[in-house]
Amino acid sequence: MNKTVIDLVKIKISGSITSMLNFMRGREAKGSNFNIGTAIIVGIIVIAFLFMMAFTFGLSMVLGFQMYMSNCMWMYFPLGFISATVFSLMGTVFAAQSYLFDAHDNELLLSMPIKPSTVLLSRMLALYLLNFIYSTIIFLPVGLAYGIFFHYSIATFLFYIISLLLIPLLTTAISSLLGFVIGKVSYRIPNKNLLTVVFGFAILFLLLLVGINLGPLVSLMMNQINRVADMIKGVSHVLYWYGLAMSDGNNKTMDIAFWWIIPMLAVCGLITWGVFVFISKNFLKMVTRKVVTKKKKYVEKPMKPTNIQLTLIKKEVGYFFSIPAYVMNAGMSTIMSVMLGVGILMKGNMMVELLPQLFPDASSNLTALAVGSSLALCCTMNDATAPSISLEGKTIWILKSTPLKTMYVFIAKALLAPIVSLPGVIFTAVACAVTLELTAADVLFIFLIPIIACVFSGLLGVCVNLKIPRFDWSSEITVIKQSWSVVFTLFLSIFFTAIPFVVAIVPAAYLEDFSSLWAYGICFFYFIAIVFLEIFYLATDGKKIWDSL
Repeated sequence: MNKTVIDLVKIKISGSITSMLNFMRGREAKGSNFNIGTAIIVGIIVIAFLFMMAFTFGLSMVLGFQMYMSNCMWMYFPLGFISATVFSLMGTVFAAQSYLFDAHDNELLLSMPIKPSTVLLSRMLALYLLNFIYSTIIFLPVGLAYGIFFHYSIATFLFYIISLLLIPLLTTAISSLLGFVIGKVSYRIPNKNLLTVVFGFAILFLLLLVGINLGPLVSLMMNQINRVADMIKGVSHVLYWYGLAMSDGNNKTMDIAFWWIIPMLAVCGLITWGVFVFISKNFLKMVTRKVVTKKKKYVEKPMKPTNIQLTLIKKEVGYFFSIPAYVMNAGMSTIMSVMLGVGILMKGNMMVELLPQLFPDASSNLTALAVGSSLALCCTMNDATAPSISLEGKTIWILKSTPLKTMYVFIAKALLAPIVSLPGVIFTAVACAVTLELTAADVLFIFLIPIIACVFSGLLGVCVNLKIPRFDWSSEITVIKQSWSVVFTLFLSIFFTAIPFVVAIVPAAYLEDFSSLWAYGICFFYFIAIVFLEIFYLATDGKKIWDSL
């Protein structure tokens, strides 16, 4: 490996670390000085990694003990190998496309006397190191847990080290190939933002689904451990002999398994080399491609006057859906609302039976209060309006120079929150009406209160963003995820939303004469009152602040 490749890898890694730290600090990458803020960020990342490794270690201990008791210990390391590969692949499959083909310095490097294959090799090596970090989070605790059960022999420890280096090699080849395919496909898709949002939410939904069902999945694997072992043995003899080589280091199977490890290394090496050769032949073409957009033919149509307020609302909604990071950040509340509805469809009867047992003296129907409060809390986590004024950026003067009433602008921005949350609210309300035994007033409460809570949250985001706007950004993600306006809006929304439900649910649960209609009324008039206060603030002090921006 020549010095140029090593230097390019160092530049790529140091640049990525600096950009990540400055990105998380919420400022532009002007330096990499280590300060308290950087130390806190690094500490949070280390704690997150340690937590993930501790969780994997505990899970490995439980499954390893069950495999030992079932005489299937050979399956321990193959499962760890598969888990680490999948986890690493999920973490880098989307990063591969930007790492290899969309790097900002690709054109600069290719203008120098450096071969395209050298640039690609340095990118793949950097991707290998990223995959190594992801795979180590899973495979290192697997090895530590095994060391508690058994003492490593020299050969087993050697195979473990080889596996630790082999997993990122395999995932680098797969993620590079998938990154190439994603680059080819996205090049031909007109709406790339929609593709990004769909894939992002699909992965989040899959992770949530796995997380919710992790306990049953582990229990199923423990109860069916022998069947899983037979399935792995039937699908892949390589994994079977690999598992024997790792778990039976002192037995006669060691000699046979050794000759399965060598072909395994050779195959992974050949796959990686083949992917590198294939991509290197197309690397220059992928990096220097020109995006050709189809020209739209103008069709003359009669112009019609439109409502000013409706036009401003369409502008906010259109801008929201044009930024994938904006949709992913604020759209999580809708995903949570939908997941709540799915949970009610699947386990709604259990909740109806459990609540009377927990609160036997309650005279009112707590089901609607519990669902309505949970749904409202999910919806108020929608922080779509918190960065809405900051997102106007340096072009805010255009909006201010138009002959529009200021309240039209505020209302349009505030209504973005209930519009985004509306699909989740409708779905959950319909799920409650179909699954649970509720009255018309109960269903109306479940639908109406979360919407009003969203209006409150949307207005609150505009109020807070007026007080602490930020216009000195070069990327929208800076104000969408890293501004104080978003942080304050999120915490204030949760705090003020929880107040009426605590006041309503506690008496309804313990006072016999406190009906559910009283609880509904408390929540309704509380949010109506606070919404009017927000509107009054925007119409008075808010207008003055807007004029001074």
